[in-house]
Amino acid sequence: MFTIIKEIAAKTTLAFALVTLLNMTPLAAQNANADTKTESIQYSRIVSAGGSITEIIYAFGLMPKVVAVDSSSLYPVSAKDLPQVGYFRNLGAEGLLSLSPDLVVTARGAGPSATLEQVKSTGVTVKQFEQSVYTLASWKNLVSQMGAFFEKQNEAKQLIDNVITAIDLSKRQRLYSHNKLNAIALLNSGQRGQTLAGKNTVADLLLSVAGINNLGAEFEGYKPFSAEMLAKAQVDIILVPQHNLESMGGIDGICSQVAIKLATKQGCHVHAMDPLLLLGFGSRLDQAIDQVIAQGNGVSKM
Repeated sequence: MFTIIKEIAAKTTLAFALVTLLNMTPLAAQNANADTKTESIQYSRIVSAGGSITEIIYAFGLMPKVVAVDSSSLYPVSAKDLPQVGYFRNLGAEGLLSLSPDLVVTARGAGPSATLEQVKSTGVTVKQFEQSVYTLASWKNLVSQMGAFFEKQNEAKQLIDNVITAIDLSKRQRLYSHNKLNAIALLNSGQRGQTLAGKNTVADLLLSVAGINNLGAEFEGYKPFSAEMLAKAQVDIILVPQHNLESMGGIDGICSQVAIKLATKQGCHVHAMDPLLLLGFGSRLDQAIDQVIAQGNGVSKM
């Protein structure tokens, strides 16, 4: 009889334990999900270092959490009113930490690395996103990765869909034949020649998608292009970042350069662009491509 009583008690205890476990499961599952969520939901004081990164953060609706930006973060306009931490490649630990951030988010290449390590050592999260390959596919990947980190997957998908749709619309409005026109993206001029944007740059991506030849694409990155070589070329469009226009003497100053005059015998067509559109990799890629196509359309009508 005693053995039977023990078996009944054991079964009752087991049944009670199972019921208790089942009743706790929803809460346990909720806690488990909370543990696996991206930590970004905890961040309330973000420092964004990199114009493209700031643009995408803004597109995600996260600007209210941004307490400071770097000097390349020119868009949105409201970003200019925030405290600045210098240029994203030349950050200082003291300046960053004085803002009490819980997250410093940058483009890959920000630094110096010693500064970022020092910031990390205080318990601040430092998150870097790769920006070294400039293609539409890599841009989509950047936006998707940032969306995942900030738990803004829906916003990331919407941004990608909107930008690609707008690019396709702009391409359908081209009035010129593919690769009929030649262009250069001119950063500055000096004794060594004109510094142009080569392949694997944002400017090259814009021109490629627009169906316009980039005469600087024979080299990678940003390098001087000899005046002699430029003078032998036929340049239909010259793209320049707006912030460098004045230092090059304005449009008249650019067009009066001997090499430019020889390369633009059909007409000197200079278009100054928002530097983040011409050189950045942010949320307005469609706007940048639309501007380039519009310049091509304008030249083709002449």
